[in-house]
Amino acid sequence: MHSTCNSRRVSSFVIASILLLGIGPPATSAGKARPFEVNFNKCFDRAGDAPYLFTFAGPAWGDVSGTLEARVSVHIPGVEPNQTHIQADYVVAGALPFTARVGGRINDRTKRAVLRGFVSEGPAWLIGAGVHDEFRDYVRADGTPCSRGTLYVTPRWSQSHNDD
Repeated sequence: MHSTCNSRRVSSFVIASILLLGIGPPATSAGKARPFEVNFNKCFDRAGDAPYLFTFAGPAWGDVSGTLEARVSVHIPGVEPNQTHIQADYVVAGALPFTARVGGRINDRTKRAVLRGFVSEGPAWLIGAGVHDEFRDYVRADGTPCSRGTLYVTPRWSQSHNDD
């Protein structure tokens, strides 16, 4: 009987820890994964580690907190007047680690960007989730290029006990 009480306490502690840390999928009252947002403020961090050209890094907060690295693999200015094409892997580390592969364009006049993509790595329930990335470029007082924005992540489905 004593071990049953200890097992219940440990189980209660584990469940409470998971709920407090937000490790599982953000859920609605129906138990299905719901869209969530990851805000970020990233600045130039380093020249690329192959196959990346360069990396921006900074804090992440919102529905998921931690850090974010934007590892840019394609950067093509002038694809159209005042448009730069960009592709990147956003690596989020923290409460819910995942990688989002995105691509799109930056408006060189307004410094605003819209990129779209999907979650390529992370928990099984999140793989394939749609990602919409919006940010605005700016230059920090010390001359470092930066971007501030939000990743909007929309899981495509939630797994049940019947899913493989």
